[in-house]
Amino acid sequence: MTVKAKKRNKVFDYFKAEDPFSGGLTLCPGCPLELLLRFTAKVLGKEIVFVGTPSCSATVLYGQNRQSWHKLAYYSCLMTGVASSATGITRYYRKIGKDITVVAFTGDGCSADIGFQPLSGAAERNENFIYITYDNEGYMNTGIQKSSTTPIGARTSTTPVGEARRGNPNPGKNVPFLMAMHKIPYAATATLSHLDDLAKKLIKAKEKKKEGLAYLHVFSPCPTGWGFESDMSIAVCRMAVQTHYFPLWEAERGRFRFTHKTTRPKPLTDFLEMVRKFNHLSTEEIALLVKEAEERYSLVEGMTQLWPMA
Repeated sequence: MTVKAKKRNKVFDYFKAEDPFSGGLTLCPGCPLELLLRFTAKVLGKEIVFVGTPSCSATVLYGQNRQSWHKLAYYSCLMTGVASSATGITRYYRKIGKDITVVAFTGDGCSADIGFQPLSGAAERNENFIYITYDNEGYMNTGIQKSSTTPIGARTSTTPVGEARRGNPNPGKNVPFLMAMHKIPYAATATLSHLDDLAKKLIKAKEKKKEGLAYLHVFSPCPTGWGFESDMSIAVCRMAVQTHYFPLWEAERGRFRFTHKTTRPKPLTDFLEMVRKFNHLSTEEIALLVKEAEERYSLVEGMTQLWPMA
């Protein structure tokens, strides 16, 4: 009797190149960012240039001393300059007639705060590159401080929990929706638990950057900063989608569609119980976070009805 060969996961069919990164990296154990870096490079292929800033990803993309952690081209700049630097590099390659995919790769602190003005400017000019934000909802590389994407009620080092305050008092900035409202050729959300969805969006972004800016906002929870075990990262990503905490959608020039619609979502408390940065919340505080998540989901749902993608 012969043993039937196990069917290969179809995600492998999207790979255009071998993994260009070293087998061991300096990222924290369980960090989804490592999977995102490796996956992005293998799907987009060899002819790419990463542009990045000081961040969690910088520990790998910069290299160490005189050595490199990868075989890719990488340009490092300040947090205020990633979108403008990507613009200049893209225009240079276009001028010399070389088809290179420039990928700005930053955290939410850069995209939502320090580098948002240059990012918005690049969207307004409709520059021809891909911009990827990995969103871990804070400045994790420098001590788990609050960023503009930190959700209401979340515990960080600058929004602590104690007698004087109860975590972040304000809701987070909806950066992917803001980018879609620039009516750029492509904007989308993605996460590491849905790799088929992520692969399709990377490929689409590479095609759409011929028309102008393509923006991907990737949910990337931080085991260290959020407080969960290192083997739980993908489960946290999956639960974020299943509870409508982080819906998966895409938009082309302001017209929306869901790419993974959860018709019977699980209670948001199933997600909150998985991470310790929310374990202090009272019933009333949880209700505020539920309201915020429902409003974000309803906003996209409304856009899919009023302005659907063709």
